[in-house]
Amino acid sequence: MATPTGPERKMLAAGFKKAATWGTAAVLGALNGVNCKSIGGFNRSQDMLIANEIDTPVAFSGALDSIKPPEPTITTDFLYDPGALGTAIALLWSTAGAPVQQGATTAYLHTFQWANMNWNKFGTFAVEMPGVIWEAASAKPIEWSLKVQGGGFVQSELKLRCNTIINNSGVNGATQMDALTYKDRDNRAIYKHLTVKMNDQSGADVSGTSALVGIAGVEVSYKRGGYDAVVPCGSYAIDEPAEGGYSEVTVKLSWHHADVTNLGYFTTALAETTQKALIEFTSAALAGVAYPYKMALFFPRLRMKFPEASYDEIVKNGLELYAEEASAAPTGMAYARHYMTLTNKTTTDYLA
Repeated sequence: MATPTGPERKMLAAGFKKAATWGTAAVLGALNGVNCKSIGGFNRSQDMLIANEIDTPVAFSGALDSIKPPEPTITTDFLYDPGALGTAIALLWSTAGAPVQQGATTAYLHTFQWANMNWNKFGTFAVEMPGVIWEAASAKPIEWSLKVQGGGFVQSELKLRCNTIINNSGVNGATQMDALTYKDRDNRAIYKHLTVKMNDQSGADVSGTSALVGIAGVEVSYKRGGYDAVVPCGSYAIDEPAEGGYSEVTVKLSWHHADVTNLGYFTTALAETTQKALIEFTSAALAGVAYPYKMALFFPRLRMKFPEASYDEIVKNGLELYAEEASAAPTGMAYARHYMTLTNKTTTDYLA
């Protein structure tokens, strides 16, 4: 089938697949479809070089400079079985591994761990545009956020840094884009699935504590920092970005109503008492009541900023925390560094 020629976004598709060599596109196809709602920033940008010289009132010559690395953001409702998007997220974390089957069921537990870096972790990203296909042979995940506020689907935003964009790929054409399929198009994480648990980092297993009351929303941000964008001589596109900076992982919580309990975190922050937290989204049964679809975000050590409150007619407040690495895995957690688990029907390693 031909690439759609009309401007309606609803007719266009996008795909992502893990790739092996920077600058060489992977062939898209089945299970590589990305369930995206929108894509921002996927545009080619180059400075115009103008030769301004004496005795040239009007320029005689110019040229396009090297391409600036495109940095698209893929926005979607988060699915518990995220398919190709899950692979892209795993490339950001850089460690996934073979999942663990949950009993003799169709449920599998995946664990994403935050590696020191995600060097040599990238994929191919291609998008249908009206009458043409735009392709980034190499796209490196650099940031990911999840947020939900007051209701609705959980929103996922994944940012990539790409080597270039072309519209004449010899690898991914209409045939490959038509072959895109999706791991799942149901089973989305929803606000009503959310629970947040938090206690002192030195305290008991946080999963056994009571959920925080009155949470209005959460926003979690995972950023790898300080990537370069080096264009070697003789090339028009960047080499694989190297991460020279430091990761930054933050958690923001908000409450519908301020009260003595959540405003009491002011005292916790003043005492610099580090916390640990578990943010969970749990859906309907996947393989019986014992194994529902689930996403769990674990934070073994969090440092708290002072709570903020709005002095409105109804006073609300919020809290921001920064993830750190604990000296050892705290009670009830498997690792000293933040990690994530997904329980779904995918039977293979997201990074395989």
